[in-house]
Amino acid sequence: MRVIIDSHPNICCGPETHLIKNMKNLREKIGERWEMLKPYGIEEQALDQKIQEILTLFTNNYMRAKNKKRWAEKTPENIFYVDVIDKFFPKCQFINVIRDGRDVVCSFKQRWGSKTVLSGIKNWNRSIELTYTYRTKFKKDRYIETKYEDLVTHPEQETKKIMELLGEEWTPELLEHHKSNHDFWFNFNKESKDDQKIEKHPLRHSPSKPVFSSSVGKWKKNLNVLEKALLNIHLEKNLKKLGYK
Repeated sequence: MRVIIDSHPNICCGPETHLIKNMKNLREKIGERWEMLKPYGIEEQALDQKIQEILTLFTNNYMRAKNKKRWAEKTPENIFYVDVIDKFFPKCQFINVIRDGRDVVCSFKQRWGSKTVLSGIKNWNRSIELTYTYRTKFKKDRYIETKYEDLVTHPEQETKKIMELLGEEWTPELLEHHKSNHDFWFNFNKESKDDQKIEKHPLRHSPSKPVFSSSVGKWKKNLNVLEKALLNIHLEKNLKKLGYK
């Protein structure tokens, strides 16, 4: 989704920033001492504006560098900080990509090992419970959901819905994201004296390929019997609510 949106001629969506969580932590830390700071005469609204500028310092500069009119920010943990995003950017729009929890947990295991299966289960359930809240909290002109499985099997149909929400013209370039250049994280060569930056291809190289659906249902092959049993117990309720078999 990130590189698809980044392929739009009007929108840039760079690598994950993880800044939203940090903005919230900073605001809370300052808030803990707010009474002590009152003699300095700063209004809370002014403080919030300055914290907002931390993110826009990066995003606005990126937008200018890419010569585009709008920016988007994709960090997976943003799902847990939508209240913060809404506070700092009250006119923003949300695209919530929902994926089969079993495949999400499978990705946790493949990336970070078997010890993360339980945390993957907890993480997914928590994000889905929040999703139910967002469905009622936001109006249709600010919030849209798309299932990962629908996106990779019907990419044109799903991206047209998203562009309609964003008020942007749909373009075939969205489905040719693999032909465009996108920024990814950099690895620093520790053995190099000049801190040479080496561009890091995305994990599994999926954003560098055309849309593919081979990752759908991968939990069936890559999880063992015990792990599948845990998923059945802990994910069943939300999987059924979302229409997964």
